[in-house]
Amino acid sequence: MFSTRTVAVILAVLVLSAGCLGGGGSDAVDDSSGADPSDDGDAEADADAADTSGTEELELTDAEQALRDAGSFTTTWTYRGVDERGVETEVSRELYENLDEERSLTVLSSTRDGQADGGSMQQFTADGVTYVRSGPADSPTYFSYEQQTTDPLATAIGLSQARAYSANDDLSFEGRETYDGVSVERYELSEASSQLVQAGSAVDAGAGSGNVRVTDFHYTVLVDADGLPRYESWSFEGETDDGETITGEWEYTLTKVGSTTVDDPEWLAAAQAAAEGQA
Repeated sequence: MFSTRTVAVILAVLVLSAGCLGGGGSDAVDDSSGADPSDDGDAEADADAADTSGTEELELTDAEQALRDAGSFTTTWTYRGVDERGVETEVSRELYENLDEERSLTVLSSTRDGQADGGSMQQFTADGVTYVRSGPADSPTYFSYEQQTTDPLATAIGLSQARAYSANDDLSFEGRETYDGVSVERYELSEASSQLVQAGSAVDAGAGSGNVRVTDFHYTVLVDADGLPRYESWSFEGETDDGETITGEWEYTLTKVGSTTVDDPEWLAAAQAAAEGQA
């Protein structure tokens, strides 16, 4: 079913790329994540955008090197979907990374019809030690280890699909605007075919043992002047063999490039105390 198999696929991808699951927010992070660029208040189109639509080709830079040079960044990845039974699922992942200070915080949360789904976990790394907070908010557990087992750059880059979509001839330039305080170019793709595979094979997972006829698909990416994808969104709508509608949408953001700071989370003291008790 879409509500179980799809979430399992999504969580598996996130676990492999992030090394942990996490839940909830944290006041320890100094961040103002980018909002939906479709909101006129957050993305201002340049005056000449309409005149230049369809005239530019997407050019991407070496994202790993660019982020390493920047020294810090924030990424978010969110999935929202409705299965054939009307069950709403949302999974979100946040990564706050300061490479220069070797500090990071990873947070992941999931809900099912607006209610927390399963356990939660946050991972904080500083001074060569990784601390993990897991379980419900009223009775969390902690553990720690003296290493960071995941590559934050690989995680941030892996959540983006811009390189896969940029190979499609139908990806079109739609103008220039501002996102997260920087000038970006907008590219869009509306093609409900093999592109769904690049979006994570969610339709196949959602169909269970049946098939889904995709009725609508759309992909958008905003790329800055340095060739970094700053925002991406995928959305689809499909119909099952039984005539039921399923939908899904993803959003990826890359913000505060070069200006992300990661403070100690409020639960760090408890995690350190637990580590000392286990020593």
